[in-house]
Amino acid sequence: MFFVFFVVKPTTSIYPNGAIQANWFTLFNAVSFQITLGTPMILYAKSVGATATVLGIIAALTPLLTICQIPAAHYLERFGYKKFIFYGWGLRTFCIFVIALVPLMGFLGNTGKIWVILAALFIFNLLRGVSSGAWLPWITALIPETLRGRFLSRDQFCLHIGSLCSMLSCAVLLSENSHPWQFSAVFLLSAVGGWVSLLFLKYIPDIEPGEELKKSNLRVPWRAIVTYPPFFRLTLFVLLNAISVGCAGVFGVAFLKSRVHFGESRILYISTLYFLGAIITLPLVGRIIDRTGNKRALAVSMGILTGMFLVWFLISAQALDPSLLLINVLYFTGGIAGAALAVAQLRLMMSTMPEMGRSHFFAFFSVITSLGLGCAPIVWGVMIDALNHFSSVLGPLQWNKFSIYYFIQFVIVAAGFGFTRFLIDKKPRHS
Repeated sequence: MFFVFFVVKPTTSIYPNGAIQANWFTLFNAVSFQITLGTPMILYAKSVGATATVLGIIAALTPLLTICQIPAAHYLERFGYKKFIFYGWGLRTFCIFVIALVPLMGFLGNTGKIWVILAALFIFNLLRGVSSGAWLPWITALIPETLRGRFLSRDQFCLHIGSLCSMLSCAVLLSENSHPWQFSAVFLLSAVGGWVSLLFLKYIPDIEPGEELKKSNLRVPWRAIVTYPPFFRLTLFVLLNAISVGCAGVFGVAFLKSRVHFGESRILYISTLYFLGAIITLPLVGRIIDRTGNKRALAVSMGILTGMFLVWFLISAQALDPSLLLINVLYFTGGIAGAALAVAQLRLMMSTMPEMGRSHFFAFFSVITSLGLGCAPIVWGVMIDALNHFSSVLGPLQWNKFSIYYFIQFVIVAAGFGFTRFLIDKKPRHS
């Protein structure tokens, strides 16, 4: 395959060996997971009658099973980062092939299909949870600190390119009222994307189990980890984002589908604007963050997101008309803010983790924040279902299940915006 040869041949890049292959892995991995864990899966679940609670469970499986990173961290020295990810990603790809068959299983009925999907996603995310703890320590060891902002922005650029291609492909394959074979084709595309990503993963050099990996696996007191001030504050900040911004996509799709009455294809086309906004932003944001530091980018991003959630609240409360133009602007702006937030947050996390006990720090951080990501959509889903028939008018605002949801989210995101001033950031280095 010519593209494999292209990315593994020697280059004069300022990045260390394996960085380009890591970016290609990210791109094709995004093609895969944006379908299996993203909007197409939510749309399929809605098409077979899934409730908001079921949607919340689907969204929660990925972060909740990240808890497997803590026991897995003890085995990184024995097996190495590369083997953990390669075999975990390879096995989970088989689960996607199973998911691709589910829409064609007419003998199951809608309830049976939901149960098979949940079972396949559970195994998929269990394998991901075991193996994904190796990724950030691996990349942190490969990429020098002075290049991380630029590398992460390029990696996020590849992620959003893959996501954009994924959503556009799904929008073409699906229609306003899609048939089972169309969803099956979409999930097959996800499986192929996951398989191609493994081809690039093979060419990323592993970190030999030398001094750095040994230090990372020494016994580290959990109390010392939790009370390390930069780590503690960053964890609280990411938790706030996890229970708000992290759930926005799932229930945003449900809102557009059930209240604005957009079809599958239109929702997917709208979703591409998020990735387009990120793609336009990312070529610049990495260099800016390398020079100015992380806190400024985090504050600006959270400020934009606070305003966006206020607008979503006003739309759901019927104080603003949900015009196609306004929805498009919100998704595009969300991509800009989300891209800057992701790069700055990842860069701050990588610089915050000390070398001693690094694998344990990353594992503990991922598990704590993922518990927030996992519990939040279930809680929001149960709340939305419980408020299904609630309706009350107060002045120009109509209080219903979605307006209450978006109002609470607005308050949480505003709190996260205020919390950015308390984060501890290293003084930026110039390269």
